[in-house]
Amino acid sequence: MNSIVFVVAFCVCAAAGSANEDGKWNPYKYGDTGKYIPTDEGKYIHIPNPYIHIDNPYDGGYGPYTHDYEPYVEAASQDIYKFVLKPPQDLNPFYKEGYYKNNGIKIINQKHNYHEDKYDFLYETENKIRAKEDAVLKNPNTIDEGIASKGFYEYIGPDGFMYRVDYTADENGFRPKLRRLETPYSGKWVLEKVN
Repeated sequence: MNSIVFVVAFCVCAAAGSANEDGKWNPYKYGDTGKYIPTDEGKYIHIPNPYIHIDNPYDGGYGPYTHDYEPYVEAASQDIYKFVLKPPQDLNPFYKEGYYKNNGIKIINQKHNYHEDKYDFLYETENKIRAKEDAVLKNPNTIDEGIASKGFYEYIGPDGFMYRVDYTADENGFRPKLRRLETPYSGKWVLEKVN
């Protein structure tokens, strides 16, 4: 019982003797300006401990590594290839000197159908120019009335390749797709050994 009375008396004395922390400004803790006064408690103190390099390279039991400064020389028997343009089997007859000057280019196939709400046509010339188109009228008698068409055209260029354009044209604009196709008149790139 005496020990309980002693503990209670000690706590009362400790509370009475502690600093006044009632939430009010106390000049003994904050000074006359009311600003916090920091202490050096917890300040970082640098202890110099520089890294010391110990030079002890691993030599694998065979002595230190030495670098060979001779540049790499490729093997003499290595095969070397390069791309070479092989000439065509037949020379392009459509771009010979004077071909268009001396020849009236003939149309060898031609068809066309025109109606009020659609049309289609195709043609081919003897120098391998071809074209085809199919079209329909969309949204007739409205403010959005317009033609939607789909088709292609193709020709053989001076390099002997066939150039073909497939296209769609409608309310979303003209949308072409180009292809370059080999013909008997076009050369071919092949790998050829040069050594």
